[in-house]
Amino acid sequence: MKLSQRRLARPSLGGLLATRQGSLTLALLCAVCAAGVLMFALGRYKTSIKPTVQQATVLVSTGVIHKGTTGPQIAAQHLYKSTPVVSTQVAPGALSDAAAIAGQTARADILPGQQLTASDFSALVGLDQTLAQNQRAVAVSIGESPGITDALLAGEHVDVYSLFAKGVLVLVNPNAVVLKAATPVAIKSGNQTIAGSSMVLALQDNKVNQVIFSALAGTLYLSLRPLKSSQTPPYAANLTSVLADNDGTVFGPKTPLTNGAKP
Repeated sequence: MKLSQRRLARPSLGGLLATRQGSLTLALLCAVCAAGVLMFALGRYKTSIKPTVQQATVLVSTGVIHKGTTGPQIAAQHLYKSTPVVSTQVAPGALSDAAAIAGQTARADILPGQQLTASDFSALVGLDQTLAQNQRAVAVSIGESPGITDALLAGEHVDVYSLFAKGVLVLVNPNAVVLKAATPVAIKSGNQTIAGSSMVLALQDNKVNQVIFSALAGTLYLSLRPLKSSQTPPYAANLTSVLADNDGTVFGPKTPLTNGAKP
């Protein structure tokens, strides 16, 4: 018995298009492929146009930097840190290298979290350029207690008192300006480096000899003045005048100074 063999017919594109069902199937396959290609192309396009977020590193203050504070003082007190920020948020002139403030001084108060910029600082100048015509710079040693040397900063104003061995307290120079605080941190003034733990004060020219003599013969103390301060009475005080003070003033009716000092 012979068996007839038939070759299986292979489907062709013409055969698919010859029937309605074949045409629909082919059209559906083409639509699926086209959608896949479109989705792939859209994904590549979005990736190509997606903006790249760039960052920069700037110096940001970690505490209040007062006007007149020098670069070495800022570094010694760790008043800044390097912080990465988005490049679009970098302030104009922002500093990224601490070396940029080495020979600089703060031009105004800088608040915590503020970026340090070149406009916040100015170059240190010689002490002679910071003094008024009636001022002289003197380095003195100040008593820690009841003085406030640890809290003082360059640029602040103080009254200078001297306590003598006989228990007499005298105001020797009101409204002196602190040029350098009593810290071991050296400051740079022009080409001059001021080192040591002594305090440098800008004194009235007619009080320099009194302050130097008082520093040698007694102990100097300072009283911090507020930004808007009243005049300081130039009276000398002793134990008798303090105990006799019943009128509510600082030292009561005492013996006025005879050196013509004015607050």
